[in-house]
Amino acid sequence: MRDNVPMADHMQDAVAKLLDAYDARRRGDVEREQKTKEDAARFLTDFAELRRSVIRPVFEAAGRILEDRGHRYSIEEHELVPGAAGSINEAGITMRIVPSGTKAPLHEDRSSLSITSRHYNKTVWINSGEAQRSGGIAGPAGAFALDKVTKQLIEEEVIAFVARVLAL
Repeated sequence: MRDNVPMADHMQDAVAKLLDAYDARRRGDVEREQKTKEDAARFLTDFAELRRSVIRPVFEAAGRILEDRGHRYSIEEHELVPGAAGSINEAGITMRIVPSGTKAPLHEDRSSLSITSRHYNKTVWINSGEAQRSGGIAGPAGAFALDKVTKQLIEEEVIAFVARVLAL
């Protein structure tokens, strides 16, 4: 019986070390998960602020110019919404234009400029109803880091969008 005591101590020490390593790894996993959730929440908060302070004011300024010339526009915003089966509706803002003299409804996608979050890689996607532009290994050409979405960029996108819509 005495010979079994050291073995029991050895097993206890070995299992305790394995459990300590497991606990440390789990704590790291939990901390990473928490940081990921906090980063995602911060990104969505920052994107909401960007919509409020930069994108919407540019859209509204362009809309007033368009309305002064007899065109119609609308702006629609939405927050990120998790969907069924893991699908996600990203947060975003969309401007739609109906040129004067046309009967197109305000919900027609080819006359829309959408700026949406891409929460999974913390980028902003700009799409004006055209086929998605490929960016090769650098990624899609319509994706921007949050800090690269400036008033000037949005103004340039709106100008190009209005030019394309009015050329229809």
